[in-house]
Amino acid sequence: MRDHLNTVLADRYLVEQEIGRGGMATVWLARDLRHARPVAIKILHPELAGAIGVDRFVREVRLTARLQHPNIVPVLDSGVLQSPEAIPLPWYAMAFIAGESLRTRLDRERQLPIEDALHIAEEAANALHYAHGEGIVHRDIKPENVLLSSNRVYVVDFGIAKALIETGGERLTSTGLAIGTPAYMSPEQASAAAIDARADQYSLATVLYEMLAGEPPFTGRTAQAILARRLAEPARALQPVRSTVPTSVESTVLKALERVPADRFSDVSTFASALRSTPALESRRMIPGPRSRVWILVSGSLFGAAALALWAIIGPAGRSSMPVTRNPEAVALYQRGIRGYDRRTPAGIADAVKAFGVAIERDSTYTEAWTGLAKTYVRAADRRFVFPGIARDSVLQLAVLAVERALALDPRSADAWLTQAMVSRAVDPTDNASVFRSIREALKLDSTDARAWSTLGLSLANSGDMNGALKAWRRSVAVNPTYTEGLAFLGLGHYWQRQYDSAAVWADSAIALDPNYLFGRTAAGAIAIERGKFARATAAFEAARRLSTEVEVVNALAGNALVEARAQRLAEARVILRQAELRAVAYSPAPLHTAVAFAQVYAALGEPDRALAWLKRYSPPQDLHFQLHLRCDPPFAAMILDHRFRSLVIQPTQPAGHGC
Repeated sequence: MRDHLNTVLADRYLVEQEIGRGGMATVWLARDLRHARPVAIKILHPELAGAIGVDRFVREVRLTARLQHPNIVPVLDSGVLQSPEAIPLPWYAMAFIAGESLRTRLDRERQLPIEDALHIAEEAANALHYAHGEGIVHRDIKPENVLLSSNRVYVVDFGIAKALIETGGERLTSTGLAIGTPAYMSPEQASAAAIDARADQYSLATVLYEMLAGEPPFTGRTAQAILARRLAEPARALQPVRSTVPTSVESTVLKALERVPADRFSDVSTFASALRSTPALESRRMIPGPRSRVWILVSGSLFGAAALALWAIIGPAGRSSMPVTRNPEAVALYQRGIRGYDRRTPAGIADAVKAFGVAIERDSTYTEAWTGLAKTYVRAADRRFVFPGIARDSVLQLAVLAVERALALDPRSADAWLTQAMVSRAVDPTDNASVFRSIREALKLDSTDARAWSTLGLSLANSGDMNGALKAWRRSVAVNPTYTEGLAFLGLGHYWQRQYDSAAVWADSAIALDPNYLFGRTAAGAIAIERGKFARATAAFEAARRLSTEVEVVNALAGNALVEARAQRLAEARVILRQAELRAVAYSPAPLHTAVAFAQVYAALGEPDRALAWLKRYSPPQDLHFQLHLRCDPPFAAMILDHRFRSLVIQPTQPAGHGC
């Protein structure tokens, strides 16, 4: 079959091997030839394909491709192919996630740690809540459709059950193929009644029940027996099966398993919130180590009304044999901190600092919370987030303390080593050696961490090895095709090598996965300028401006000024640039990207003196990332003959041909 697939899909995919087989489809690992990334291709079984309207099925699947969420595996492509027996078989391609299904883990462990089960349920609930807001009910939530990878949870096959039902109708029933899985199906779905989003809530609660108890709430020898019990009996209590399940978790799960949809939670987000509010387990509450305590200090001048800075006084760390906390409240706070960190706004940073800090108060040996706190401090100290009130060096010192604590607790944490690399680069932007050492330690511990490969790529680019950087960024996308930072850096890497069409494909891929990804938007704007797509560049910078903090708004305005200058609308460029400069007058020293952006506009306007003045406002000039921009950004080509500009550029030590 593989040879046949490679024949019929030869122009798009290289099919490598079968990696799964279920009741409805066979799954193949393939290489997307256009984008050089791994994908999972699902091909419906012939007996199922013969019972549905193939073309309409493909149209329904394509409607679900609009779903873009961090916990949803996106549908990338779809179509119909001919089997060797000339049967039309619908197929669809998804991002390939390196990891395992929840079913595989349950088969291995049977019962999961309570905090792991709650984390998986919450992440899956996030995906469902988003999809429900888009008008899509999954209809087939089960452990096989939940994937686990590097502490991330993904839900697959959104809309597939609906597509099968709406295109197959009674013909599916006549074949004996059921849509939905009896052990996880809601009563209304089992009785063929109309369903809504609360059916997914019921199925998710069933999956959570199995993670805690080791089996679903209703079992039986046949599907009919399971469905009959579900319609006739209430779900069994959890505590008789597992006494350590908190009462609040048990009551929350049982409410979501009510037979009448109106008796469940109003939506899956409310269900998840009820799980998050679970009090910590008294028998498993971690006892803080000696002298470990955290103080929350408020500084209105740093983050506005929600301003927070966490100052830690850390006693002897000791060695933790269990780096993952068993305190569900700390886990919920950690997840809240990650969400704040990912927002990249001052308010998000403030919320993240508070959440990580309180998580550490609940469990001072929670390694992941310490690494999250360190990363957040680095982001706060990033000059795109500095506001009057606390010195940058003081914030970075907090980051150093936090990551040192994390590594003392768990020296085998890949995330802690990667965070150490981030902290090292922030503390001394001229020292790549320390960064490389930490990244290599992280990759030794976890070679499937997309963020580690992406960070390695940036460090290689900073050192002048652009070919090595591109390889590392490709590896980051290979291990996680939905990793937007890796995609955006691939765009920039090709931009730096003047391969603008390829650059645009990668940047657009990042934006397609996350339209609110600020880095993706600014990269797309810079690339569009070099392609002469000025309207597209303006749209990208305008989108970035709407997503931005004050400093990033200034940079986006400078981007728009560069568009006007390159389009030879010089008067308009100067008006926009003046607006941006008035907003940046207080920046001293200038943030790196602000200095670079303004200098590029003045270079395009033919004013090298002012361009150089802005570059000299950035300190230290030896910053390796600053030097990368000077060497590689296409707009600086206009200044390459200016000896003053050349005196600023420090050539890398990499062999010839490895730079830009």
